[in-house]
Amino acid sequence: MLTLALAGVITLAAYADPVFVGAAVVLVQVLIALAPSAVDPSGHSIRSPHFVAALSGGLVATAITLAPDLLNGADGTSSDVVGATDNGMLAGILPAIAVSLFVALIAQMLRKDGRPNLVPSTAYAVTLGTFAALTAGWIGAAQSLGEAEAVAVGAGGLAAGMLVWLIPIDRWICASAAVLAGAAGGAAVAISVDSTLTWIFGVAVGSAAALFGVLGQVLGRAWARGRSTHASAGWGFPGALSIALAAPLVYVGGQLVGAPGL
Repeated sequence: MLTLALAGVITLAAYADPVFVGAAVVLVQVLIALAPSAVDPSGHSIRSPHFVAALSGGLVATAITLAPDLLNGADGTSSDVVGATDNGMLAGILPAIAVSLFVALIAQMLRKDGRPNLVPSTAYAVTLGTFAALTAGWIGAAQSLGEAEAVAVGAGGLAAGMLVWLIPIDRWICASAAVLAGAAGGAAVAISVDSTLTWIFGVAVGSAAALFGVLGQVLGRAWARGRSTHASAGWGFPGALSIALAAPLVYVGGQLVGAPGL
């Protein structure tokens, strides 16, 4: 249900201004950064200072997506760094990951417990930062050729898929039904909004968003397994991860608006 609520907020924000989408994306990134701590093979928690590292990567991706000119540097040092990219979603991913890694290493240096499990602890923080950075895809979609309508189609497919995923039946059957529901939901939104989007576009983007939304739920639940006492384990992290994994697919769909057949 959290995924549905976040998808709705992002859609409404897309019809207002990409900056508001950025604010909603930051909320998702906070939920990702609040993920439970990593565990060792025996299931015991390991010290993993990941919140600042994960959130910093997400914030960098959000800032660059909203203002890709930040990559141009000082006046006169470069004239065409961003090139033909009108928004910075893809351009912001690598800098975001680099910032997450740098902050994670600084956090490890500040530890005073002998730094056990150094590698998995650092990898955990950087992975969360990558997930947080991917969430900026919703901002990129709002700035793409498809604009707010592409966001609405992706969110509609994601929401339809998540509603079906709530049905307590065999998970493989439910996942297949969720993808089909996402395709139907995306197509329904595409033909109902005031735009040139086709039902084929809705099927493609809606099913992809639903599929990766389901993957986010599965990964998030497995990631937080056995951490039922953690506030974000049962709802916050899996719900936010579905939003994050669906974001790049919606972004790509928004860039494909106008392609033959779509």
